[in-house]
Amino acid sequence: MSARRAGPLGVDLGAATLERCDLTRTRLRGAVLDGATVESGSLAEADLSDADLTDATFTGVDLSRARLVGARLTDTVFRDCRMIGADLTGMRSLAVTFSVDGCSLALARLADAALRGWRVERVDLSDADLSGADLREAVLTDCALRGTDLAHARLEGADLRGADLGEITPETPALLRGAIVSAEQASDVCRALGLQVL
Repeated sequence: MSARRAGPLGVDLGAATLERCDLTRTRLRGAVLDGATVESGSLAEADLSDADLTDATFTGVDLSRARLVGARLTDTVFRDCRMIGADLTGMRSLAVTFSVDGCSLALARLADAALRGWRVERVDLSDADLSGADLREAVLTDCALRGTDLAHARLEGADLRGADLGEITPETPALLRGAIVSAEQASDVCRALGLQVL
C-alpha cells in the first residue's frame, strides 16, 4: 500500500495490518487506528493529530517529525521506531499506558506530558523537550538523556541509574532533584559542582 500526501480526515483503519507502507506526509488527522498493526514503512511527517491509536502496535516504523498532538495512546506500542522530532504534546490518556521500547525520540516534543510511572528501555531522548513533564517513579533503562530539556520536570522517585545523563553541568543537580541516580552518576554531579569525591 502506498499513499502520499493524501488521506481523508477521520479515516478508519481500525484493526488493519499495514506492512512496509509509505504514508510519508499523509494527513490522518482524527483517524481511527484502534488495534491496527503497522510494521516497517514510513509515517514520517504524517499528521496523526487527535488520532485514536488505542491498542495499535508500530514496529520499525519511521515516525520522524510526525504530529501526534492530542493522539489517544492507550496501550499503544512503539517498538524500534524512529520518532526523531515527533510532536507528542497533548496526548490523551488517563495514565501512561503506551510504550516506546528501543525507539529514538531525539528532538521529540513531550513538554508537560503525564509520564508518571513510565517504563522505557533503550530509548534515545537526546535533545528532547521534557520540560514540565511528570516523570515521577519513571524507570529509564539504557536511555540517553543527552541535552534533554528537563526544566520544571517532576522527577521524584524517577530511576535514572541506567540512563546516560550526558554532560553534567552545575545546573544538573537542580534539574535532577528527587531522582534516583547511581553512585557513579552522583560522583559526576559532585565533580561538576567542583567537589572532590574520595
